Amino acid sequence: MLTTRVTQQFPLAADALWAHIGDFGDTGRWSGRPPEACVQSGSGVGALRTLILDDGREIVDRLEAEGEYSYSYSIVSAPLPYTYYLATMAVTPVDKNSCEFAWSSEFTVPTMSDEKAIEFTRNIYRMGIAMMLDSLADIAPATT
Repeated sequence: MLTTRVTQQFPLAADALWAHIGDFGDTGRWSGRPPEACVQSGSGVGALRTLILDDGREIVDRLEAEGEYSYSYSIVSAPLPYTYYLATMAVTPVDKNSCEFAWSSEFTVPTMSDEKAIEFTRNIYRMGIAMMLDSLADIAPATT
């Protein structure tokens, strides 16, 4: 099983960043996608969200765990090469005006070399973090 982790510093209090990105069923808030592109069914652990891609394909995730500033999810079905995937999105306070966001996962991709699978996953996280940064541009500029 492979693992990876990508982090980003934000000049926001942890609760402010989490209020913006922490809703499992509302990725549109930070991704720039319309609300209908992320549909949640159920609530709490076990809830499913369906992410509808621009080309109509769907990714279905299941909420596996929730914390104060974190949640973990698995992929139920997706047009992605994973045969196993469990990820966690988490925010950790650094001080009252800054925090660190981490997106980590463990996964299996039998159709790619380990190096390519790790880089593929990191690139997904980097794209997501870039969307978060863009969505927060009016609130506070991010630092790297």
